Amino acid sequence: MNANNLNTPEITLERLIEASGKTQRELGAALGVTELTIRNWMKGRKIPRLDNAAALAAELNVSLKTLTQSLQIDVSRVPNDLLTEKN
Repeated sequence: MNANNLNTPEITLERLIEASGKTQRELGAALGVTELTIRNWMKGRKIPRLDNAAALAAELNVSLKTLTQSLQIDVSRVPNDLLTEKN
C-alpha cells in the first residue's frame, strides 16, 4: 500500500450509493431490478450488465469508469473519455 492510499478512501458501490442519498429500494425501482440485485452488486456477488451499469451510473451521477472502479474492476488501461458534444 502506498502513502496515497492511506488518505484516499476506497471507492465502493456502497459509498457511491450513500453519497447519492438514494436507498437500495429507490435505485432498484429506478433501474427495474430488485433490492436483492442491488445488494448482490454491492457485495460483489454479481456485476451489472452494461445497460444496468449505465443506468446505475446515471442514477448515482458518476461516470461509468468510476462505477466500474467501485465494482473492483481494473480500469487502469481504459482511457478517459475526451469526446465533446457537437452541435
